[in-house]
Amino acid sequence: MKRLHLAAIAAYGIGGATPAISDDIVAADLPPRDPEAFRLQDEFDHIGAEVHSLSKDGRVSFYIDEGNEQDRPVVFIGGQGTSLEAFQLTEFARTMREELGLRIISVERNGFGESEFDPSLGYTDYADEVLTVLDHLGIDKFAIMAISGGGAYAAHLAEAVPDRVISIHAGAAVSRTLPTRTEPDCSRSAEDWNESLAAYTHNPKDWWGVPGSPVLVIPGWQTKAYADGTRSFYVGGQLGDPAALTHESMLVCGQDAVADTTKIQAPVYLYYGEADEAVPVEEMRQWQSAFSNVVKAVVYPGEGHTVQYRHWDQILADMAGYDDYTVTCREGASRLIPNKDVDEGEFLGICAWQTQGTD
Repeated sequence: MKRLHLAAIAAYGIGGATPAISDDIVAADLPPRDPEAFRLQDEFDHIGAEVHSLSKDGRVSFYIDEGNEQDRPVVFIGGQGTSLEAFQLTEFARTMREELGLRIISVERNGFGESEFDPSLGYTDYADEVLTVLDHLGIDKFAIMAISGGGAYAAHLAEAVPDRVISIHAGAAVSRTLPTRTEPDCSRSAEDWNESLAAYTHNPKDWWGVPGSPVLVIPGWQTKAYADGTRSFYVGGQLGDPAALTHESMLVCGQDAVADTTKIQAPVYLYYGEADEAVPVEEMRQWQSAFSNVVKAVVYPGEGHTVQYRHWDQILADMAGYDDYTVTCREGASRLIPNKDVDEGEFLGICAWQTQGTD
């Protein structure tokens, strides 16, 4: 501390006086540029989505709204135990999202992040919260994007207002609330769940670590993932309490857990990893059996549980209505190529995946 204080005095002088800086130091540390030639920014740079709040019937909902009013709205539902911060993990393709005209709305789920935990709330209550936010924003029609455990909520949201849903996109999404689901094991007690899940809520790095995943080539991705875990389990004063995560894990055993998918006619898009052990391909087949209008079901060879991030660029194109096109890297440029013109074995995804050495 003493050494730091002396360094500060040396750099800035005593009593606020501006210290003399020799020409040699300036020449060595700064490039010889005319100060008047710098183009300084007039607006703030984007460092993350702004969190908004909305109160109804005594409950406060927290949400983000990223995009322009004229863009196509997409309700983003992150994986189990995630906060609305999880959306930031897709913003490595923010430029493409904005170019395609997609507006993302994500509503924080019960007990995570800033959302107050209420053990009486379930899937349909979350759907009501989402619809309250959408109505507040003046949004009628919307697409749904669900990742992993978020798939359980997506089916209920679509069931609630099937005529308002443009399309449903499921990335490595669970089938636990579909009528075609594998019967869940409901023998575990809340105490047992709390004991096993506390190891993760007390250490978000264990909850969000993805060793060996291709997404680790994205600068800052893993750090941002840890930030989501920290928000989920701490920012609202939870102090790592696993109660909300336990509640979410046990909702699948509730009386009204299964959604009525016969009401849902929107086109469904499915993206799964062949090597995903968390949500195996069998769950994709259950989605296919549960919905009458599955227009795309892709299994990516050798890919695991982060498949939705690795192919987020293609999901963006599909959500924007360009499902007849494939995102590829050709001749050093990221392109949308008509599906019929894509060569066998062609590299899939924007060029950043290729230039960063991802297979």
